[in-house]
Amino acid sequence: MYRGWKQGLYALLGAGTAALVFAAPGSCADALAAGLALCGGPLLLSLFPFLIVSTLLARSGGGELLGALLRPAARLAGVRADSAGGVLLLGLAGGFAPAANAAAQAVRAGRLTPAEAARLLPACICSGPSFVILTVGRGMLGSAGAGVRLFAAQALAGLLSAAVLARFTPQRPGSGTPPAPPAALPPLRLDAVIADAALTYCRLCGFILYFRLLAGGLGAVSPRLALPAAMALEVCSGCDLAARAGRWAPWLCCAAVSWQGASALLQVRAICPTEVSCRPLMAARLLHLPLSLGLFRLLLALPGGAAPAAAVLHTAPVLLRRVPPDCAVLAFLGCCFIVCQLNRALEA
Repeated sequence: MYRGWKQGLYALLGAGTAALVFAAPGSCADALAAGLALCGGPLLLSLFPFLIVSTLLARSGGGELLGALLRPAARLAGVRADSAGGVLLLGLAGGFAPAANAAAQAVRAGRLTPAEAARLLPACICSGPSFVILTVGRGMLGSAGAGVRLFAAQALAGLLSAAVLARFTPQRPGSGTPPAPPAALPPLRLDAVIADAALTYCRLCGFILYFRLLAGGLGAVSPRLALPAAMALEVCSGCDLAARAGRWAPWLCCAAVSWQGASALLQVRAICPTEVSCRPLMAARLLHLPLSLGLFRLLLALPGGAAPAAAVLHTAPVLLRRVPPDCAVLAFLGCCFIVCQLNRALEA
């Protein structure tokens, strides 16, 4: 019964995609062109190197040393493995794809169990600081300060969502003990790491292009569907349209970044091994949205945190490539401090 329903859904999706291409060829072509520009430009710089970094750190064990500061945050999610802090670090620094790749490599290397990786995903699947602070904050909303608060809100909401799920989801006995490294795992080689990262990046670009095509086609067929379709399907195009909504722009951008879009969630599913369940991640999305909106509201109440009066009108996202060191350090240290305090309160 389930298989027949799933096949029918896929058939409907295929027919709908073909219909959109014929109904709005110009808009679909523009969406694909924008997606190619994104994949061949800023995304290439902010994602491809981190795919290599995440594999090297996870397979070599270097992530355990670099992520030591975030081990208390991992314990909030019910994961006490030494490599969990490194996975969280890559998620906060590079975004959801490097985090998923680090979790997948840690599972393959025997440094995390599939159950631990599943518990950790809700805490580290988020947009990177370069996208949230500069592209969304400064480029779309006209305020880098709002971007810093937006990034802090989504990072804290992810950690809190993972903590809530860990408290209410029973852990199976023995699932917290990592198994021995698989004997069939090939030795770590730089050429193989680079080739695997290149293939992974091409796969991720395919998701971006397809969901941008769907969002562009739906928006052309029915303008009322443009914003909700973009927010539901692809986070970058969703934030682009949300930033044009005037006084509601910061809150809609927060919602788009919280949900991440079907494209990002399916990219995580494609990167992670099949034994790593994505059910905790999907359940966490339901908690993440109200938490991120509430935290964003609290952070805006801090000195200098007034919401932008209106979004910056633009024809395309202003894609910036480097996070200012002060923004990155303040956002990172602030998240670490709050997580450490929450961990102490929970263990008391």
